[in-house]
Amino acid sequence: MALEGSLRDFDLFSLFNMIKTQGKSGTLVLSRAQEFVKIFFDQGEIVGCDSNQVRMEDRVGAMLVRLGRLSGEELMAMIHRQRQTLKRMGTLLLESGRVSPQDLQDALFNQAMSIIYRTFRWVEGDYRFDSILPQELDRENFPAIPVDTVLMEAARIMDEWPEVQRRLPDNGLPLRKTAYGANLHLDIDKDLSKVLDGGSMNVEGSGLTHEQETVLTYFSTSTSIQNVLQISRYDELDTCKIIAQLLEAGVLEVSTEAEEHRPNVWSMPPTAGRESAPPQGPSFLFWPAVAVLLAFPLAFYVPHSRASLNQGLASLQRADVQVSTDPVTMSRQVWAFRMASPADGGEELAKSLGCYLDVHQRIQDLTKYPNPLTPTPPDKAQETPANP
Repeated sequence: MALEGSLRDFDLFSLFNMIKTQGKSGTLVLSRAQEFVKIFFDQGEIVGCDSNQVRMEDRVGAMLVRLGRLSGEELMAMIHRQRQTLKRMGTLLLESGRVSPQDLQDALFNQAMSIIYRTFRWVEGDYRFDSILPQELDRENFPAIPVDTVLMEAARIMDEWPEVQRRLPDNGLPLRKTAYGANLHLDIDKDLSKVLDGGSMNVEGSGLTHEQETVLTYFSTSTSIQNVLQISRYDELDTCKIIAQLLEAGVLEVSTEAEEHRPNVWSMPPTAGRESAPPQGPSFLFWPAVAVLLAFPLAFYVPHSRASLNQGLASLQRADVQVSTDPVTMSRQVWAFRMASPADGGEELAKSLGCYLDVHQRIQDLTKYPNPLTPTPPDKAQETPANP
């Protein structure tokens, strides 16, 4: 039986404690609006985590690109290979020799904790715990995490986060380096600077810590805090602290220009990077061709006379000029014309209406038949006039 409810009635601290104390195994699904997070437990310990906002493997791949372990093109090729082989991204990364097993474990741990800690800041949401544990979890590269470790760190984040959030602008606003920040010579680039300067100039240090310089490199172009959090090698709280420090030091500022955001090359689908031809309007021959195609059937296909071979569109003619081939109907038509104009047998009236009338056609005298609208006595029902 599933356990479900609202986070307003049962907070995450109590929920995690209950799962740990009872040693439960299963999947905890936390949802808020269009976002949901899945946390996998095995005997009360966390053995996996996932989110529909950013896949774990994409976050790890982006972090490895930022660390210089992979290029964007190499990661795209690896993602394409993963779709073909259906292997885990962690397995492909290890096979490539770009990362060690310990590096991969650290990356998965940091990214999972970042997702979990963010859910502890949810003010509202729903939870559901099912005793179903997926079999395809990466147990080898994702060691079990004790719940106590998560709760202790989550408590610290809950205490510090309101102050950090107060010092930051909205996560969606783009930030960029100030003129001062752009002219800083970072210590992590000091060796490269000395080589480019011929090794004769003393480059003054930036005065920033190694962590601050690392986060500053994420702002090579104007980008938002939300995008940086997805690729940062540090957890979300520490990354936000560093960004706040850089803003207060005048190294970063909010960008006032409406710059177009381009997604990271490794997060785009394989066909997204292909250049497409700009949309063009129809050729100058398009509308003349449409007019010809419409005029042709109107001129040659639609019948204009009763003698036309096209009987399929006969309904386009007037109902009173349609040609009838039914003998009974033709006989009644001739009779109607003769009764309406007995002087000439209805010939002129038929011509005026565009109907062909065979004046020599022999027809029955319909007046000798009983009126169908008048009840016929039973003794006369068998009487039938002879044909003239």
